Amino acid sequence: MERELLEQINLWHEQDQFNLIIKRIERIPVSERDYDLIGQLARAYNNDARYREAIQHLLSVEEQG
Repeated sequence: MERELLEQINLWHEQDQFNLIIKRIERIPVSERDYDLIGQLARAYNNDARYREAIQHLLSVEEQG
C-alpha cells in the first residue's frame, strides 16, 4: 500500500470518517488490494458497524495472516 494512501486512511480513522475509507478502497480493483489494504477495509467496515462485510474481508486473507 502506498504511504500517502495509508496516511490518508489513518487520518480518516482518527476523524471517524469510515465511509470515506470504504469508498476510497473500493475504488481500487480487488486484484490490486494487498493484505494490509484489506485489513484497513475490514477495520473501516467494523468501525462502521458493518460486521458481516468486515468478517468477509478478513476471511479472504485468513491464510495470509
